[in-house]
Amino acid sequence: MKADQLKGVICPMVTPLDERQNIDEAGTRRLVRRLIAKGVNGLFILGTMGEFPMIVGEEKKRLVEIVTDEVKGAVPVLVNVSEQGPRLTERTMRAAIDAGAEAIVLTPPYYYNTRDKRELFNYYASLSRNAGVPLVIYDAVYTNNLIPTDILLELGAESNIIGVKCNVFNHTPLLRELGASDSFAVLHGDETTLDLAVRNGVDGIVPGISSLGIDHCVKLFRAAQAGDTAEARRLQKELLHIQRMVYGGGKHWGNGHKYALKQLGVCDDHIATTLLPLTEDGKAGIRQVLEEYHIS
Repeated sequence: MKADQLKGVICPMVTPLDERQNIDEAGTRRLVRRLIAKGVNGLFILGTMGEFPMIVGEEKKRLVEIVTDEVKGAVPVLVNVSEQGPRLTERTMRAAIDAGAEAIVLTPPYYYNTRDKRELFNYYASLSRNAGVPLVIYDAVYTNNLIPTDILLELGAESNIIGVKCNVFNHTPLLRELGASDSFAVLHGDETTLDLAVRNGVDGIVPGISSLGIDHCVKLFRAAQAGDTAEARRLQKELLHIQRMVYGGGKHWGNGHKYALKQLGVCDDHIATTLLPLTEDGKAGIRQVLEEYHIS
């Protein structure tokens, strides 16, 4: 995989599970087919929306096998292999590559906060040079180890690092320096500013809500790229409303997302995270937004 393949809407896919928190193969295949049919440009599995810290190792590998088999090369598949430290990451990375990962995604190590930013450079440089497949950096707020812009710029010169997923408005110099590069893709993950990011030249967007709202995301990207600011802004506002209802203000982002997909017949609503069950009002709100925006 090369950086110029990372363009458009890359969906950070939810992970369909059964009642024992194992991978729901049928639901996964239905979700992948739905996203491809609706124009997704890439899939990012086992990210934050994919509940990766809670999915056990053998099920992670199985998910990679199922997704890559279903995709059959139609779109790029990125696999998050992040763990708390180098040895665990190496093990997860090798399992993902053995299962068919074309590129890996990596957050900074988490739990222990970085004491010197050179630790982050060394971590990424070492793993990327030994991976054997391209690496995409994931600057994830949940790690409590945000990557400084100067380190991202330095890592952008590494031959096997082909891009970054981040909030580009936290790294404006990155967009200015590498936004037009053929060898490094800048991907925007903040769902509240997708239209603005595309207007400012990002290569792609990675919206958490896109497992459900893929139609809105694809239309928004195309409108913003074509310079139709008004249409992109309208779609952005609608997406924010969909997100608020489905995520419940963050209280049920995972089970709300999967409940919505269950209403569409895509997958069940089992989750690996410890979120409280949806209330009846929460379910009603999700059903309402599906109808209001004709989500199918």
